[in-house]
Amino acid sequence: MNTFPSSLCKAVASLVTVFTFLTVPAYAQTNKVQLPQDSFKEAIKGGLATKGQVIAMREIPLSKLYFVEAEQGNYLISSDGRFVFEGTLKDVWHRRTIKTADDVRQTERTPVANLGFEPEKQLAHFVIGNPNLPRQGVAFVDPTSSYTTQFLKSLYEMENEVNWTVVLLPLVGGNTSVDRSLRLHCATDRDQAKLDFIYGSNHSFGEMKEGCNDEKILLGMMLTDVFRIKSLPHLIREDGLMSNGLPVDFADWFKQP
Repeated sequence: MNTFPSSLCKAVASLVTVFTFLTVPAYAQTNKVQLPQDSFKEAIKGGLATKGQVIAMREIPLSKLYFVEAEQGNYLISSDGRFVFEGTLKDVWHRRTIKTADDVRQTERTPVANLGFEPEKQLAHFVIGNPNLPRQGVAFVDPTSSYTTQFLKSLYEMENEVNWTVVLLPLVGGNTSVDRSLRLHCATDRDQAKLDFIYGSNHSFGEMKEGCNDEKILLGMMLTDVFRIKSLPHLIREDGLMSNGLPVDFADWFKQP
């Protein structure tokens, strides 16, 4: 019988804890604590609990789902017309029930703070920029990618003006990327590791923190569907504006409404 590594099992447990009640539909240069929202989530939990224990779960074969606002009521329909859903659609991230097409439009951006998790605590990351500024966004990057180096250098050059959380997501460079991510994440000298991350060097690789492992890296790798990550780097501005890939002009992308 195949078994999962214990670190992966723990990461899965963390993922389930954080995202149990999130439902997400599966220009650029690219490498192919009670919070206010908790009351809404708890209400949904209560509603789901009345359904009893989950017996089975299977994926429905559809790629896109459309919300239709009609005269006699609303419904959801798959892009091929095969599946039609009637009932109530709730958006946990925005803490609202979707009733109109305009409600759907407003879900196109989701502020990072609404997602119900803290990347600085739960994922392998580095913070680049001015810590006295509010966080401006979260970026998912592969540390072996040339586009990552390009992006990180541009952030570092604007260090006094920006504050980004950059998450290690080794999905492009295979085992080399996973190994590099682990060494950066676990390096004893975090300051040097950040410079190695930015410039592609390895001066911090000599000594690693005792007991440090790949759990936070694995957890990040499980979030590709949650954040609709199709290519790297994947940028999420704090207000939810996304870029799948590195914008040709990062400054222009960042300052757009």
